[in-house]
Amino acid sequence: MTLAATGTDERCPRCRAGLVMADPAPAWCPACEWGLDAFDRHRAPRTWGLRAGDRADHWLAFRLNRRQYDSLVGRTVGRRGNPLARVAMLLLATPLLLLMPLVLAAGVYLAGSASPIGMVLGPAIIICTLVLVWPRRREEPLWQPWVVDEVSAPALFGLLRRVADAAGTPMPHEVHLDHDVNAAVTVRGIRRRRVLCVGLPLWAALDPQERVGLLAHEFGHFVNHDARRGLVVRGGLRVLHGMLGVLAGAVRGGSLWVLPVVFLGAPVLWLLSVTLLILSGRDSQRAEYLADQIATRVAGTAAVAGLFDGLLISDGLPAAVAAGHRSPADPLTWRTAAAHLRTSTPLETLALLSLRTEASLLRSHPPTGLRRRMVRSRPAQAAQIEPDEQEWAAVGRDLAPWFAKLAKRLSG
Repeated sequence: MTLAATGTDERCPRCRAGLVMADPAPAWCPACEWGLDAFDRHRAPRTWGLRAGDRADHWLAFRLNRRQYDSLVGRTVGRRGNPLARVAMLLLATPLLLLMPLVLAAGVYLAGSASPIGMVLGPAIIICTLVLVWPRRREEPLWQPWVVDEVSAPALFGLLRRVADAAGTPMPHEVHLDHDVNAAVTVRGIRRRRVLCVGLPLWAALDPQERVGLLAHEFGHFVNHDARRGLVVRGGLRVLHGMLGVLAGAVRGGSLWVLPVVFLGAPVLWLLSVTLLILSGRDSQRAEYLADQIATRVAGTAAVAGLFDGLLISDGLPAAVAAGHRSPADPLTWRTAAAHLRTSTPLETLALLSLRTEASLLRSHPPTGLRRRMVRSRPAQAAQIEPDEQEWAAVGRDLAPWFAKLAKRLSG
């Protein structure tokens, strides 16, 4: 996220401090955080199809984010969430998984009935359902990640194993590298194969100890019992996201076929969806805070706090590297660009603004500013793992061929 925030002559109605404005976003107070909950229509994604839905989503998510932060700050984050909430999520997600087959079966039953209303309503239900669930052509990613193994990167895998042991987590089954300024883990398929994907630009932009924090955080997802990563809840959310995407696109496009679905099914779907999103979102954010807690124990407080500073400026990294006209094959290029952004960007203001821009029920992560604040609010911890220069040099040699591929990919 990039930011050009300026002070204004206006005063905060709550504490009388000067307001800050990131044009054209609404102004807010950096002292007491008044105005941060304002909806920014210029930056908010159009997720629910109607702007009123996006406003309601932002309003509720902002308050839930703050409430959860207040409930966890100063406390040890538990490894499991509320068991009653987890049962409720399963009960809500299961109907979503069964929703389309049941609706389609009802349409077939009505179509075959002798009732004139059923003979009209049944085919209409069948057609609307098929339009919603019909497989759509997905665009294949332009670039696939590279798969790296222990034979080609022994030093990297040695570091991964050390971090996993310190974090108390299993190793990933697969390790991928790609061009994104990001990192993530996922669990795939019935066999539940663990996959770690690390974006080379983000890796290069971070300080060495911050990379340890990044790995420890991602590995923490293997043991933090995030409900959104479970088969049933994850499947229900995928159905929900797909339906919302289709409905939102149809509403924006003015498609007439969606009107009966919206008016007949929207209230029930909305209630079911919002309840599931609230419950699963709170559990996912608990899981993120727990992964941050694990990362702090492994890499140290200073490194994880610095990691969040790096995430705050990560959106501006590609442009900063391009502006420097230096080769992305050199990791130092990304480090230099990141160092410039960290010193030239008002990180405190950017962290505050993330509370507004990252507020949505569809987001599984707490706002970066709250995660940064949570880590800094706890007693400082020393690092358990601090690789020396020789180990980092060996890891750098392992990754050098992949950075050469990265340069070809980004220049092509």
